[in-house]
Amino acid sequence: MMASGMEQPAHPLASVVVITLNGSDVIRNCLDSLLPSDYPNFEVLLVNNGSTDGVEQIVRTEYPSVRIVSLGKNLGYAGGNNEGIKASRGEIVVLLNDDTVLQPTALGEVVRPFVENPQVGIVGCKILYPDGKTIQHAGARILSNGASEHIGNHEEDRGQYDEPRDVDYVIGCMMGIRRAVFHDIGLFDDRYFPIYFDEQEFAVRARRKGWRVVYNPKAVLCHIEAKTQAMNSERYLFRYHRSRLRYVLKNFPARALWGFLRGEWHNIAHTPDAVNRRVHLKAWGYTLPRLPMILIDRKWRFLKLPASHT
Repeated sequence: MMASGMEQPAHPLASVVVITLNGSDVIRNCLDSLLPSDYPNFEVLLVNNGSTDGVEQIVRTEYPSVRIVSLGKNLGYAGGNNEGIKASRGEIVVLLNDDTVLQPTALGEVVRPFVENPQVGIVGCKILYPDGKTIQHAGARILSNGASEHIGNHEEDRGQYDEPRDVDYVIGCMMGIRRAVFHDIGLFDDRYFPIYFDEQEFAVRARRKGWRVVYNPKAVLCHIEAKTQAMNSERYLFRYHRSRLRYVLKNFPARALWGFLRGEWHNIAHTPDAVNRRVHLKAWGYTLPRLPMILIDRKWRFLKLPASHT
């Protein structure tokens, strides 16, 4: 880790990596809110994660200052962002979903904790639903079954989460990461394909190395959640639970796994919801043949940042 006494530049270069998959209907709102940011030193990269709807042409024509990383196929959230991170130049990398609208001060507020404290490795935001007054995320907790809980979710924003604090993790729809963290722990695990639990695991890995994960309530944006799939649909739940199982089996200490497995099977056996039971069993059916590779990954398989990005 970086020494705590090392001086920080007042306005380090921030690389904003906007990942998109068929986001032509939202990308203008995102970039129109990002580009006028009051932060004075940033670049913007668009990662086209296999889109087929012309979003890349929109950005190339209407936003010429944005650098484009064009991928030939969908690499998922982790894989797509890894390519953007590798192409970026900033000391601070800010991951941003295309279905977000930022307040003008949001980018600067994401960067500020990094400047103020060199032990801060990851910074998250206060994220609101599109009505601009209902909280989606004010930091997150990791629960005993590996699932997560968004602090403040669906509460009206009355300032009750306006104090910065350390949290278990922050979600990746807008997440700032110090470049030194990538050198320390590697990139995102791209086997969480296509989505879910990659940013949770990344934060856990960072905290194990002594980096702080901080929620800054002064960094505010709105997010259209799950634009590409219906929340709580069977497809969503299957993806969520198979990634949750990977996260637990890869990261939980061995002494905690037996208790987790007993609780998991008890919940499956006693749930009155047939859809929920079916989805859980399907997720286990997907996971068990992959268990040997997951166990190998417990010894750490991660993608390193190229040596040229020092």
